[in-house]
Amino acid sequence: MKTCLVIAVLVGLLAQPLFGQGSAVMIKNRAKEVVNQNNVRQGVPPPSQTVPPPVPTPVNPAPSSPVVPQAQSIAKIKADLAGFKTGSIATAEQKQQFIKDLAVAARAAKPSLPTVTKFVDGLIAGLSEATLTAEQQARLAQDIDAVLNSKPLPASQFEAIIADVQAIMQVGSVKRTAATAIANDLKAIGTEVRR
Repeated sequence: MKTCLVIAVLVGLLAQPLFGQGSAVMIKNRAKEVVNQNNVRQGVPPPSQTVPPPVPTPVNPAPSSPVVPQAQSIAKIKADLAGFKTGSIATAEQKQQFIKDLAVAARAAKPSLPTVTKFVDGLIAGLSEATLTAEQQARLAQDIDAVLNSKPLPASQFEAIIADVQAIMQVGSVKRTAATAIANDLKAIGTEVRR
């Protein structure tokens, strides 16, 4: 009886640190999410604003791939985002135009169409329930453009941009699971671009 009691107490003491670490990580991750959301609400500059200048393009670019300045591609992405209204269904033309603008915004490596389409579908679904301000749309457009051109970025900055996208969506009242899925789909695009 005493040995059973001693073993039970010992197991209880040893199990506490093991299970406590998992919940500590979850608490830490959730705290990071809350900090990111507060940064979005307070207008702290997004991590994508520290993107280094793009690699210079060749003197004679291929005629099939027009070179679009970064500011112009961000403006097109922002205009596309503004076109997706809360509570409305996006048209096929809007979706195709958004996919085209994302392809043009990627100035170096291009992500695959299925990966981009998955991201666009999730983002459009999220935006149909979101209420993003013009500033949040601009920030989201900057982040998307930064991920499309993220090859030269350090991994920590890339992860910060993905976290910022999730925070923007959550601040815009998208459910956490949907915001996480959107961020993960964008991360998949970035992973393809960064190869």
